[in-house]
Amino acid sequence: MKAKKIQKINQKTKIDFFDSLFSLINSWIPITNSLSIMMYQAKDKTLKDLLWVLLRDLSKWKKLQDSFKDYPKIFSNFDIYIIKMWEVTWKLANSLEIIRDREEKNKDLKSKILSALIYPIIIIILSISMIVWFMVFVIPKVEKMYVDARVNLPSLTQNVINTANFLKENWIYLIVIIFILVLILSLLRHNKKTKYYFDKAFINIPFFGNLIKKKTLAIFSNTLWVLLSNWIMINEALEIAKKSVDNDYYERRIDEMCVLLNEWIPLSDLMWINKLKDWLEDKYFPLELASIVKIWEQTWKLPSLLITISQKFNKEIDVIVKWLSTAIEPIVIIVVWMIVGT
Repeated sequence: MKAKKIQKINQKTKIDFFDSLFSLINSWIPITNSLSIMMYQAKDKTLKDLLWVLLRDLSKWKKLQDSFKDYPKIFSNFDIYIIKMWEVTWKLANSLEIIRDREEKNKDLKSKILSALIYPIIIIILSISMIVWFMVFVIPKVEKMYVDARVNLPSLTQNVINTANFLKENWIYLIVIIFILVLILSLLRHNKKTKYYFDKAFINIPFFGNLIKKKTLAIFSNTLWVLLSNWIMINEALEIAKKSVDNDYYERRIDEMCVLLNEWIPLSDLMWINKLKDWLEDKYFPLELASIVKIWEQTWKLPSLLITISQKFNKEIDVIVKWLSTAIEPIVIIVVWMIVGT
Protein backbone atom coordinates (compact mmCIF):
# COMPACT_ATOMS: atom_id res chain seq x y z
CA MET A 1 0.00 0.00 0.00
CA LYS A 2 1.36 3.43 -0.97
CA ALA A 3 1.04 6.49 1.24
CA LYS A 4 -0.29 8.66 -1.58
CA LYS A 5 -3.41 6.48 -1.89
CA ILE A 6 -4.60 7.47 1.57
CA GLN A 7 -6.79 10.57 1.29
CA LYS A 8 -7.73 13.12 3.94
CA ILE A 9 -10.14 11.93 6.64
CA ASN A 10 -12.89 14.18 7.98
CA GLN A 11 -12.57 15.90 11.34
CA LYS A 12 -15.07 13.64 13.12
CA THR A 13 -13.15 10.53 12.03
CA LYS A 14 -9.92 12.12 13.20
CA ILE A 15 -11.44 12.89 16.62
CA ASP A 16 -12.70 9.29 16.88
CA PHE A 17 -9.22 8.05 15.94
CA PHE A 18 -7.48 9.99 18.72
CA ASP A 19 -10.28 9.30 21.21
CA SER A 20 -10.12 5.53 20.66
CA LEU A 21 -6.33 5.48 20.72
CA PHE A 22 -6.31 7.54 23.94
CA SER A 23 -8.79 5.20 25.64
CA LEU A 24 -6.80 2.09 24.70
CA ILE A 25 -3.39 3.53 25.59
CA ASN A 26 -4.79 4.88 28.86
CA SER A 27 -5.88 1.30 29.65
CA TRP A 28 -2.23 0.20 29.39
CA ILE A 29 -2.66 -1.57 26.05
CA PRO A 30 0.53 -1.32 23.92
CA ILE A 31 0.30 1.00 20.94
CA THR A 32 0.67 -1.76 18.33
CA ASN A 33 -2.13 -3.78 19.95
CA SER A 34 -4.25 -0.62 20.22
CA LEU A 35 -3.85 0.13 16.52
CA SER A 36 -4.66 -3.50 15.65
CA ILE A 37 -7.88 -3.36 17.69
CA MET A 38 -8.85 -0.07 16.05
CA MET A 39 -8.13 -1.44 12.56
CA TYR A 40 -10.34 -4.46 13.27
CA GLN A 41 -13.19 -2.20 14.47
CA ALA A 42 -12.80 0.54 11.83
CA LYS A 43 -15.64 0.84 9.31
CA ASP A 44 -14.14 3.71 7.30
CA LYS A 45 -11.88 2.25 4.56
CA THR A 46 -9.53 5.24 4.55
CA LEU A 47 -9.08 5.04 8.32
CA LYS A 48 -8.49 1.29 8.09
CA ASP A 49 -5.79 1.86 5.45
CA LEU A 50 -4.18 4.55 7.60
CA LEU A 51 -4.10 2.27 10.67
CA TRP A 52 -2.54 -0.50 8.56
CA VAL A 53 0.24 1.81 7.38
CA LEU A 54 0.91 3.10 10.92
CA LEU A 55 1.20 -0.48 12.16
CA ARG A 56 3.56 -1.33 9.30
CA ASP A 57 5.75 1.69 10.09
CA LEU A 58 5.89 0.85 13.80
CA SER A 59 6.88 -2.73 13.01
CA LYS A 60 9.86 -1.26 11.13
CA TRP A 61 10.79 0.82 14.21
CA LYS A 62 9.74 4.03 12.54
CA LYS A 63 8.78 6.83 14.91
CA LEU A 64 5.08 7.69 15.10
CA GLN A 65 5.80 11.39 14.46
CA ASP A 66 7.63 10.43 11.24
CA SER A 67 4.63 8.37 10.14
CA PHE A 68 2.38 11.35 10.82
CA LYS A 69 4.61 13.55 8.66
CA ASP A 70 3.81 11.33 5.65
CA TYR A 71 0.18 12.52 5.82
CA PRO A 72 0.15 16.34 6.07
CA LYS A 73 -3.50 16.45 4.97
CA ILE A 74 -4.48 14.35 8.00
CA PHE A 75 -2.02 15.27 10.74
CA SER A 76 -1.05 18.91 11.33
CA ASN A 77 2.25 20.29 12.61
CA PHE A 78 0.50 20.64 15.96
CA ASP A 79 -0.24 16.89 16.06
CA ILE A 80 3.34 16.04 15.13
CA TYR A 81 4.84 18.29 17.82
CA ILE A 82 2.54 16.92 20.53
CA ILE A 83 3.40 13.32 19.55
CA LYS A 84 7.07 14.34 19.53
CA MET A 85 6.61 15.40 23.16
CA TRP A 86 5.48 11.86 24.01
CA GLU A 87 8.64 10.43 22.49
CA VAL A 88 10.58 12.62 24.94
CA THR A 89 8.37 12.27 28.05
CA TRP A 90 6.78 8.83 27.38
CA LYS A 91 3.32 10.23 28.14
CA LEU A 92 1.48 9.19 24.99
CA ALA A 93 -1.98 9.16 26.60
CA ASN A 94 -1.59 12.81 27.65
CA SER A 95 -0.47 13.78 24.14
CA LEU A 96 -3.41 12.00 22.51
CA GLU A 97 -5.83 13.63 24.93
CA ILE A 98 -4.42 17.08 24.10
CA ILE A 99 -4.86 16.51 20.35
CA ARG A 100 -8.37 15.08 20.78
CA ASP A 101 -9.54 17.97 22.99
CA ARG A 102 -8.14 20.56 20.57
CA GLU A 103 -9.85 18.90 17.58
CA GLU A 104 -13.16 18.77 19.47
CA LYS A 105 -12.92 22.47 20.38
CA ASN A 106 -12.12 23.42 16.78
CA LYS A 107 -15.01 21.27 15.50
CA ASP A 108 -17.46 22.93 17.92
CA LEU A 109 -16.19 26.35 16.89
CA LYS A 110 -16.62 25.60 13.17
CA SER A 111 -20.13 24.27 13.84
CA LYS A 112 -21.07 27.55 15.51
CA ILE A 113 -19.74 29.54 12.54
CA LEU A 114 -21.57 27.32 10.04
CA SER A 115 -24.83 27.60 11.98
CA ALA A 116 -24.49 31.38 11.82
CA LEU A 117 -23.71 31.44 8.09
CA ILE A 118 -25.89 28.65 6.70
CA TYR A 119 -29.17 29.95 8.11
CA PRO A 120 -29.06 33.40 6.44
CA ILE A 121 -27.71 31.87 3.22
CA ILE A 122 -30.68 29.47 3.06
CA ILE A 123 -33.10 32.34 3.75
CA ILE A 124 -31.51 34.47 1.02
CA ILE A 125 -31.53 31.61 -1.53
CA LEU A 126 -35.20 30.87 -0.82
CA SER A 127 -36.04 34.56 -1.10
CA ILE A 128 -34.23 34.93 -4.43
CA SER A 129 -35.94 31.77 -5.71
CA MET A 130 -39.33 33.17 -4.74
CA ILE A 131 -38.61 36.49 -6.49
CA VAL A 132 -37.41 34.72 -9.67
CA TRP A 133 -40.53 32.53 -9.66
CA PHE A 134 -42.67 35.64 -9.24
CA MET A 135 -40.88 37.40 -12.13
CA VAL A 136 -41.03 34.42 -14.50
CA PHE A 137 -44.54 33.08 -13.85
CA VAL A 138 -46.64 35.86 -12.31
CA ILE A 139 -45.45 39.03 -14.06
CA PRO A 140 -46.12 37.68 -17.62
CA LYS A 141 -49.77 37.12 -16.67
CA VAL A 142 -49.97 40.66 -15.31
CA GLU A 143 -48.38 41.93 -18.55
CA LYS A 144 -51.02 40.14 -20.65
CA MET A 145 -53.74 41.82 -18.61
CA TYR A 146 -52.19 45.24 -19.28
CA VAL A 147 -51.81 44.49 -23.02
CA ASP A 148 -55.47 43.50 -23.31
CA ALA A 149 -56.46 46.71 -21.52
CA ARG A 150 -54.34 48.78 -23.99
CA VAL A 151 -53.12 51.27 -21.40
CA ASN A 152 -49.86 53.16 -21.10
CA LEU A 153 -47.75 51.67 -18.35
CA PRO A 154 -45.72 53.67 -15.78
CA SER A 155 -41.95 53.42 -16.24
CA LEU A 156 -41.53 51.37 -13.02
CA THR A 157 -44.11 48.82 -14.15
CA GLN A 158 -42.59 48.62 -17.62
CA ASN A 159 -39.11 48.08 -16.15
CA VAL A 160 -40.39 45.24 -13.97
CA ILE A 161 -42.05 43.61 -16.99
CA ASN A 162 -38.90 44.02 -19.10
CA THR A 163 -36.83 42.41 -16.34
CA ALA A 164 -39.27 39.52 -16.11
CA ASN A 165 -39.15 38.96 -19.88
CA PHE A 166 -35.34 39.06 -19.83
CA LEU A 167 -35.19 36.41 -17.07
CA LYS A 168 -37.73 34.23 -18.88
CA GLU A 169 -35.86 34.35 -22.20
CA ASN A 170 -32.28 34.07 -20.87
CA TRP A 171 -32.53 31.96 -17.69
CA ILE A 172 -30.32 29.19 -19.11
CA TYR A 173 -27.52 31.66 -19.94
CA LEU A 174 -27.83 33.28 -16.52
CA ILE A 175 -27.48 29.92 -14.76
CA VAL A 176 -24.39 29.10 -16.83
CA ILE A 177 -22.85 32.51 -16.07
CA ILE A 178 -23.54 32.15 -12.34
CA PHE A 179 -22.04 28.64 -12.34
CA ILE A 180 -18.89 29.88 -14.12
CA LEU A 181 -18.52 32.81 -11.72
CA VAL A 182 -18.90 30.53 -8.67
CA LEU A 183 -16.35 28.12 -10.16
CA ILE A 184 -13.84 30.93 -10.84
CA LEU A 185 -14.27 32.38 -7.34
CA SER A 186 -13.84 28.92 -5.82
CA LEU A 187 -10.61 28.34 -7.76
CA LEU A 188 -9.27 31.77 -6.77
CA ARG A 189 -10.30 31.17 -3.15
CA HIS A 190 -8.18 28.00 -2.98
CA ASN A 191 -5.28 29.29 -5.06
CA LYS A 192 -2.18 29.99 -2.94
CA LYS A 193 -1.49 33.31 -4.69
CA THR A 194 -5.00 34.77 -4.34
CA LYS A 195 -6.24 33.11 -1.12
CA TYR A 196 -4.48 35.79 0.95
CA TYR A 197 -6.62 38.58 -0.58
CA PHE A 198 -9.86 36.59 -0.18
CA ASP A 199 -9.10 35.85 3.48
CA LYS A 200 -8.32 39.51 4.14
CA ALA A 201 -11.53 40.60 2.39
CA PHE A 202 -13.65 38.13 4.40
CA ILE A 203 -12.29 39.54 7.67
CA ASN A 204 -13.48 43.02 6.69
CA ILE A 205 -17.05 42.02 5.75
CA PRO A 206 -19.50 43.75 8.14
CA PHE A 207 -20.82 41.48 10.94
CA PHE A 208 -19.61 38.21 9.37
CA GLY A 209 -16.02 39.46 9.23
CA ASN A 210 -16.01 39.99 12.99
CA LEU A 211 -17.26 36.43 13.44
CA ILE A 212 -14.44 35.03 11.28
CA LYS A 213 -11.90 37.17 13.14
CA LYS A 214 -13.07 35.96 16.56
CA LYS A 215 -12.97 32.34 15.36
CA THR A 216 -9.41 32.75 14.04
CA LEU A 217 -8.19 34.40 17.24
CA ALA A 218 -9.91 31.78 19.42
CA ILE A 219 -8.15 28.94 17.57
CA PHE A 220 -4.83 30.84 17.61
CA SER A 221 -5.04 31.54 21.36
CA ASN A 222 -6.10 28.00 22.23
CA THR A 223 -3.34 26.42 20.11
CA LEU A 224 -0.72 28.75 21.57
CA TRP A 225 -1.95 27.95 25.08
CA VAL A 226 -1.62 24.19 24.55
CA LEU A 227 1.88 24.49 23.07
CA LEU A 228 3.28 26.87 25.68
CA SER A 229 1.70 24.85 28.50
CA ASN A 230 3.75 21.91 27.26
CA TRP A 231 7.01 23.86 27.27
CA ILE A 232 7.31 24.51 23.52
CA MET A 233 9.41 27.62 22.85
CA ILE A 234 7.48 30.74 21.77
CA ASN A 235 9.13 30.86 18.32
CA GLU A 236 8.23 27.24 17.58
CA ALA A 237 4.77 27.69 19.11
CA LEU A 238 4.01 30.65 16.80
CA GLU A 239 5.25 28.69 13.77
CA ILE A 240 2.82 25.87 14.58
CA ALA A 241 -0.06 28.14 15.65
CA LYS A 242 0.01 30.11 12.40
CA LYS A 243 -0.81 26.92 10.45
CA SER A 244 -3.80 26.20 12.69
CA VAL A 245 -5.71 29.42 11.95
CA ASP A 246 -6.58 28.42 8.35
CA ASN A 247 -6.42 32.04 7.23
CA ASP A 248 -3.64 33.16 4.88
CA TYR A 249 -3.81 36.78 6.00
CA TYR A 250 -3.33 35.93 9.67
CA GLU A 251 -0.74 33.32 8.73
CA ARG A 252 1.34 35.92 6.91
CA ARG A 253 0.97 38.39 9.78
CA ILE A 254 2.12 35.80 12.31
CA ASP A 255 4.99 34.88 10.00
CA GLU A 256 6.09 38.54 10.02
CA MET A 257 5.91 38.49 13.82
CA CYS A 258 8.19 35.44 13.96
CA VAL A 259 10.79 37.24 11.84
CA LEU A 260 10.67 40.42 13.92
CA LEU A 261 10.61 38.41 17.16
CA ASN A 262 14.03 37.05 16.22
CA GLU A 263 15.21 40.68 16.12
CA TRP A 264 14.23 41.00 19.82
CA ILE A 265 11.17 43.18 19.17
CA PRO A 266 8.57 42.48 21.91
CA LEU A 267 5.61 40.41 20.70
CA SER A 268 3.17 42.79 22.40
CA ASP A 269 4.50 45.64 20.25
CA LEU A 270 3.92 43.57 17.12
CA MET A 271 0.32 42.85 18.18
CA TRP A 272 -0.73 46.05 19.90
CA ILE A 273 1.21 48.96 18.45
CA ASN A 274 2.40 47.87 15.04
CA LYS A 275 5.69 49.61 14.21
CA LEU A 276 5.11 48.90 10.53
CA LYS A 277 1.98 51.12 10.56
CA ASP A 278 3.12 54.37 12.19
CA TRP A 279 2.35 53.25 15.76
CA LEU A 280 -1.34 52.67 15.12
CA GLU A 281 -3.33 50.10 17.07
CA ASP A 282 -3.61 46.81 15.14
CA LYS A 283 -7.30 46.06 14.50
CA TYR A 284 -6.61 42.41 13.61
CA PHE A 285 -5.12 41.63 17.04
CA PRO A 286 -7.45 43.17 19.66
CA LEU A 287 -6.23 45.12 22.64
CA GLU A 288 -7.06 42.41 25.19
CA LEU A 289 -4.87 39.83 23.39
CA ALA A 290 -1.95 42.23 23.09
CA SER A 291 -2.38 43.21 26.75
CA ILE A 292 -2.04 39.68 28.08
CA VAL A 293 1.06 39.21 25.93
CA LYS A 294 2.44 42.38 27.52
CA ILE A 295 1.68 40.94 30.97
CA TRP A 296 3.42 37.69 29.98
CA GLU A 297 6.55 39.59 29.02
CA GLN A 298 6.66 40.82 32.62
CA THR A 299 5.33 37.82 34.58
CA TRP A 300 5.99 34.79 32.28
CA LYS A 301 2.44 33.49 32.87
CA LEU A 302 1.13 33.52 29.31
CA PRO A 303 -0.48 30.01 29.08
CA SER A 304 -3.03 30.61 31.85
CA LEU A 305 -3.90 34.01 30.38
CA LEU A 306 -4.29 32.61 26.87
CA ILE A 307 -6.90 30.05 27.86
CA THR A 308 -8.89 32.87 29.49
CA ILE A 309 -8.82 35.02 26.35
CA SER A 310 -9.67 31.98 24.18
CA GLN A 311 -12.77 31.31 26.31
CA LYS A 312 -13.69 35.00 26.03
CA PHE A 313 -13.52 34.85 22.22
CA ASN A 314 -15.72 31.74 22.26
CA LYS A 315 -18.34 33.53 24.37
CA GLU A 316 -18.28 36.49 21.98
CA ILE A 317 -18.79 34.09 19.07
CA ASP A 318 -21.87 32.67 20.83
CA VAL A 319 -23.26 36.20 21.21
CA ILE A 320 -22.60 37.08 17.55
CA VAL A 321 -24.15 33.80 16.33
CA LYS A 322 -27.25 34.38 18.45
CA TRP A 323 -27.56 37.97 17.22
CA LEU A 324 -27.17 36.98 13.56
CA SER A 325 -29.73 34.19 13.88
CA THR A 326 -32.18 36.65 15.42
CA ALA A 327 -31.54 39.64 13.18
CA ILE A 328 -31.06 38.14 9.71
CA GLU A 329 -34.56 36.70 9.25
CA PRO A 330 -36.57 39.92 9.78
CA ILE A 331 -34.07 41.91 7.66
CA VAL A 332 -34.40 39.47 4.74
CA ILE A 333 -38.21 39.40 5.10
CA ILE A 334 -38.36 43.23 4.95
CA VAL A 335 -36.12 43.32 1.86
CA VAL A 336 -38.20 40.65 0.11
CA TRP A 337 -41.42 42.44 1.06
CA MET A 338 -40.07 45.69 -0.45
CA ILE A 339 -39.09 43.91 -3.70
CA VAL A 340 -42.42 42.11 -4.01
CA GLY A 341 -44.25 45.28 -3.08
CA THR A 342 -42.43 47.17 -5.83
